[in-house]
Amino acid sequence: MLVASLVADAVPRDRLSLLFVGGLVGLALWELASVMWAAAAAWPVLEAERGLIYAAAAAALVLLVRRDRVASLVMGIVAGTTIVALYALATRLFPEHVGGAHDPIGGNQLAAPIGYWNALGQLLVFGLLLGAGLLFHGGAKVRVLAGAALLPLGVALYLTFSRGAILALLVGILVLAFTEPAIVGRLAALLPRSRLVAGAALLAVAAVALVALAREGGPSAAADRALQGFRQEAPPASGDLNRRLLSVSGHGRADYWRVAARMVEREPMLGEGAGGFERRWMQERGAPNNARDAHNLYLETLAELGPIGLALLLVALITPLAALRRARHQALVPAAAAAYAAFLVHAAVDWDWELPVLVLPALACGAVLLAEARSSTPTRLTAPYRALGVSAAALAVGVAIVANVGNRALAESAMALEHGDTRLAAESARRAQAWAPWSHEPWQLLGEAQLAAGKDAEARRSLAQAIRRAPEEWRLWFDLAIVSDAPQARVAITRASELNPLGDEVRDLERR
Repeated sequence: MLVASLVADAVPRDRLSLLFVGGLVGLALWELASVMWAAAAAWPVLEAERGLIYAAAAAALVLLVRRDRVASLVMGIVAGTTIVALYALATRLFPEHVGGAHDPIGGNQLAAPIGYWNALGQLLVFGLLLGAGLLFHGGAKVRVLAGAALLPLGVALYLTFSRGAILALLVGILVLAFTEPAIVGRLAALLPRSRLVAGAALLAVAAVALVALAREGGPSAAADRALQGFRQEAPPASGDLNRRLLSVSGHGRADYWRVAARMVEREPMLGEGAGGFERRWMQERGAPNNARDAHNLYLETLAELGPIGLALLLVALITPLAALRRARHQALVPAAAAAYAAFLVHAAVDWDWELPVLVLPALACGAVLLAEARSSTPTRLTAPYRALGVSAAALAVGVAIVANVGNRALAESAMALEHGDTRLAAESARRAQAWAPWSHEPWQLLGEAQLAAGKDAEARRSLAQAIRRAPEEWRLWFDLAIVSDAPQARVAITRASELNPLGDEVRDLERR
């Protein structure tokens, strides 16, 4: 954002660009405001930090992306995703030379270099759809390179075995089919000569659907069976992961969404505070797996931030689509719209919003739509406006530095604890207290360092300070139970069990 303020020539004046950036800024500020009603301040602050990154990125893209730069931006995204695809394939072809990340449940899904196969799949979808746009509208050399890129992108996508990413790709293809002039024109030319074929195909599809519904016992029975299959956990993956693509299991999403829906029922106006899903999941989960996110951006936002938070999110995300009507005849707009729509769909079934590697390309696609739809002359960035932009960016940089110092100190303390260096862990935790005084985590890490060093009395005091800041964090009560005498330990372990009833470590400590 700071660089954009320094090098940009003009500021767009269109309303859609302002809504795009303003929605993200408002969302980040609303996340920060949820400190006032959240169970702990650390989680909303962390969510707001990420939200400000997205808002700053959107502002920089709006300032820098113009019509004459759209092609370069799209080619850059395609080139970057192609490199990622080639690296991911190399982990499969040359595992002894290239470090890969395989499916921890026993399969061989591509996940490197991101580490999560669904996220890798969605990133490759960006490359496939934008590459298709270059294939339609690029020059001769660009078309050759784009066509060559589609092969590794497609193969790598398949080997992620990501059903959500493939669904997002199908949605993107539909958007591309209805907005790309080259496709629409060919379909229009073929339509008069193929009405009979199309009608026969539709009748055949309808007949197959009716037979399938009859075998399932009717539409209601088929819907019930599909819903039951979605709620069930998929069987463990074996050597053949092709069955994964045909599975209707939601892999726990039904439970995630159930917990988030209950959060909405309890707090329908303000939500339970940014980052609050994980706490509620630990209390109400039906299986002992951990989850930080509801795997549905829109439902999770409503559960944590209420209707106001969801409205701000939708204003930001839907605004680029509103530009599509005006810009659809521009060369690369259909491909950008397809990639953007694919992201919006995928965000409804996974935790994309927590992954900047997915959000930033999506924001870039949104900025392309806005730039191509822009008709008003931008305001020249005079010295006073530039100074204002630089000041705002410098303030954001200052906030980022403070947050980074605190987060870095927390990470150093946690790593030192893992290596048994209690002195460094305590020093880093105390430094984190100075830079993040609102957070319970520095006190928690300090207490754990003191516990590991045998300083039980000091550990109890530190953990008590942490509990004052986050009374519903089960780990704090668990640590306090370990370091306390019998009466207080019983109270602490009871509270930890209430906040995490399925936790194995809590159950083990209860038995002792």
